[in-house]
Amino acid sequence: MSPKSLVRATGLMVLWGLVTVAGSQSGTGATGDAGQTGQTGQTGQAGQAGQAGQRPVFVSRIDTVTVDVIVTDKQGRPVTDLTAADFEIQENKQLQAIDSFKLVQIDDEQDVDPSKNREIRSLEDQARETAREDVRVIVIFLDDYHTRLANSMAIREKLARFVRGLNSRDLVALMTPLLPTSVITFSRNHNATARQIMAFQGRKFDYTPKFPVEEIYQYMQPPQIEALRNQIVTSALEGLTVFLGTLRDGRKTVLFVSEGLMSSVPEGASTTGMFGQGTGNSSTQQQSTMNQLMQAERAMQSQQMAMLDYLKNIFVAASRSNTAIYTLDPRGLAASEFDVTDRVSFGDDRRALNESMDVLRIIADNTDGRAMVSSNDPLPGLRQMLRDSSSYYLLGYTSSEVKRDGTFHPIKVSVKRRDVEVRARSGYWSYTDEDMARAAAPSFTRPAEVVKAFDAIAEPVSGRLLRSWFAGGRRADGRTDVTVVWEALRRTGPDVPARVMLTASGADGALLHRGRVAKTADASGRVAGQVTFAAPPGPVTVRLAAETDDGDTLDTDTRDWIVPDFTGAESSISTPRVYRARTARDIQTLKSTAAPLPVTERTFARIERLLIRFEVYTPGPATPVLRLLNRNGDAMSDWPVTAREGDGTEDRTAAFEAEVALGGVPPGDYLLEVAASADAAAPTTLVALRVTG
Repeated sequence: MSPKSLVRATGLMVLWGLVTVAGSQSGTGATGDAGQTGQTGQTGQAGQAGQAGQRPVFVSRIDTVTVDVIVTDKQGRPVTDLTAADFEIQENKQLQAIDSFKLVQIDDEQDVDPSKNREIRSLEDQARETAREDVRVIVIFLDDYHTRLANSMAIREKLARFVRGLNSRDLVALMTPLLPTSVITFSRNHNATARQIMAFQGRKFDYTPKFPVEEIYQYMQPPQIEALRNQIVTSALEGLTVFLGTLRDGRKTVLFVSEGLMSSVPEGASTTGMFGQGTGNSSTQQQSTMNQLMQAERAMQSQQMAMLDYLKNIFVAASRSNTAIYTLDPRGLAASEFDVTDRVSFGDDRRALNESMDVLRIIADNTDGRAMVSSNDPLPGLRQMLRDSSSYYLLGYTSSEVKRDGTFHPIKVSVKRRDVEVRARSGYWSYTDEDMARAAAPSFTRPAEVVKAFDAIAEPVSGRLLRSWFAGGRRADGRTDVTVVWEALRRTGPDVPARVMLTASGADGALLHRGRVAKTADASGRVAGQVTFAAPPGPVTVRLAAETDDGDTLDTDTRDWIVPDFTGAESSISTPRVYRARTARDIQTLKSTAAPLPVTERTFARIERLLIRFEVYTPGPATPVLRLLNRNGDAMSDWPVTAREGDGTEDRTAAFEAEVALGGVPPGDYLLEVAASADAAAPTTLVALRVTG
């Protein structure tokens, strides 16, 4: 596909091209069950773990390049019978030898096996599922900073309808400007994703602080706020494409829903929020002298150059991560950018509209995507986006251009067949020696058990009505007491369950437990219940079905868990149980309750107190230690542990509890480490928690 120039009066120039440099893939690898911590040295299931969003790991020479190529006939249908011999790749007009060739094809008409497309519950699940070539990886970026409220309400219904119709294989995540990539989670629950999309509310030219970080608006004028928002959005897009590059080599798709970015705020544009109902850019409303006009022109040119720099960073990141960005303008077929409530001149209005639409086209053209602009029906463009991700060729070659200068290397892909259309990126940005040095430098990796523990504070799967928690304790017959606690995420409404049907089976399919778990009376008003049953150590699959009083099923959830083994001669620790309280009196009430209900949530406010209970199984006297660890697993402080009277009378069993006051803990993510003793080699178990302000 030959490049086309697109230069507008805005001064934004197209930076053509981009293909993927091979090797920008790294695993995200947390293992284990979301919502349940592991015990060091007992389950042995942690494996190798890493962090989502870590720096790319280069698995091949820097001169190895991969590029995805879409080939269609005159009717737009994919051509899937080509071989490597049918392709030619030129870099800087030099013919390159194709080293690798693969056809990636997804058939939406083919029946999908539900067992092969399970929900994402941990970083390990996400890493494994997104690496599959038979799934589409899609991130919908909802740019509320550059979308008007009315337009967001119109487009969200169309987007939600489109998402509901996606294949059950597809993995979809949502992104917003202020959302860090570390918390992006993919889901196959498209109905739940659609419900989240229906909450999309645009805030273009509305400067009412919605998050604490936006309180800085009170010290800024509208042009400064818009410049800050531009930087936030472009940085978020760049970070998102870098993150997607860690998932797999194959094609990834970003749908950028935005009215586009503008380098300046026209005089007379109305703003709301921190400045009330007024006309923004008031600092320029009185400009009348030639000197002031020249200063404003220079400022606009400077802002346009900054915009170019921001966009180039996106293009480079998309090139190296093999990510295509499709842009969708919620305005539809727009005749103007501003309306009668604004006092913007016709010329400024047209320039603003053209510039914002040009940015959308430029982003799409430079990342091998497509721009869906000037159309009231986005569905054809969205369907084309799916087709582009459903059938493409992944070609690889070892570049004869050995320069590592960080510059753009143009390439041209052609096919030795007539009457076909070839779409491919028109080049790539090479790495520099400094890039290679940074990539090869050792980086910090959190221990596997720490990564696994933090799966417990992940947000529940979108659309779920239940949250569940598992615990293990020792039995005298060599089996393990498995306790399952379920909790409704809402306390009122028609979809609050009356009870839960629980079915548990072992690895061999043998039924371990089946029965209904009723609600348990709880002083805090939670809708929750718990049940305990015996199971042999090893894998167990638990299916929970939330039911109404009439027996209708509201929601189902299937969980896999590793039942710990407490039969060894060495010391071991039961799964710690966490209870929530607000005052010291609440703590005493919990202690006096015969069988209090543990919490399933792991997010707490600083004004709260926690009661931690656990058992230690040891041949000799037990002297456990409770430590507070930071997110990296480093010890911060100790909390006193006391023995519980009248409990744990079984031989070799000692029961303990500890009170944890969160008032002195700053907001953030932490770990509670329970150790059987102060000995460095003593077995430990971890409980992750998040402290909010």
